[in-house]
Amino acid sequence: MIKLLINMGALMYRFSVFGENFGKNRKLYKNVLSFYFRVNLKSIKSYRVAKYLLTNRVTSQVKVSEETGVAIGYVNEVLHFLEDLDIVRINYGETVLLDYVKLLEKISMDRLFKQLVKKRIRLPVLTINETESMVKQYCDRNKIEYAFSVFSGLRHFFEYHISYPAAHVYIKNIGQLDGLEKGEGTISVVVLEPGRPDIFSNLIVENNINICEKIQVIIDLYSSGLGRDAAIKFYRDLLWEKVRL
Repeated sequence: MIKLLINMGALMYRFSVFGENFGKNRKLYKNVLSFYFRVNLKSIKSYRVAKYLLTNRVTSQVKVSEETGVAIGYVNEVLHFLEDLDIVRINYGETVLLDYVKLLEKISMDRLFKQLVKKRIRLPVLTINETESMVKQYCDRNKIEYAFSVFSGLRHFFEYHISYPAAHVYIKNIGQLDGLEKGEGTISVVVLEPGRPDIFSNLIVENNINICEKIQVIIDLYSSGLGRDAAIKFYRDLLWEKVRL
């Protein structure tokens, strides 16, 4: 009994010390959070810069501005912010991406994937192939803009040992899918809201199906939390492909 009281007293003391320290340092904690989130990579312009860095690991502020169409002043603001986070290094006009995992992590924190998910539906089919085909045919017939991503994007570009029983697809107007025949199939269709025009303007047609560009598939795999290992492996393969070219 005495030992229990001693342990409880020690625990209460630790909580009081923590509370006192937190009170003393709450301004510091607030400043750290403000620092980390002072540039939001969810915005259209900063997101463009981040995507460009992922596919061009050695570049310059001027080049980033020219290729993304983002004003050089804002490009510099984003790049210096990423330098403060040890994600990039800026030296004599050259910008080098040091840590792509940190950049993917920052994107995933700012652009919360779960907020992109607008609905989940099941179709009267049993396989990924049939599910994608049914969605594609419906969208083609009704002139709906769409693009598959996450594992449904990955499988068209890269061979990976794990699949996922869902087809993630961006749809420009979510309500346009209301007429799609529903069923009790094993594969769910996860409908994503694009939130930005480049989802469709930069898509790739593979096997007659609209797929998000490769770097977007990588970002979505990582941000979803479903395929972080797949995202890293696909990203490394993408970098190696650029080296070979």
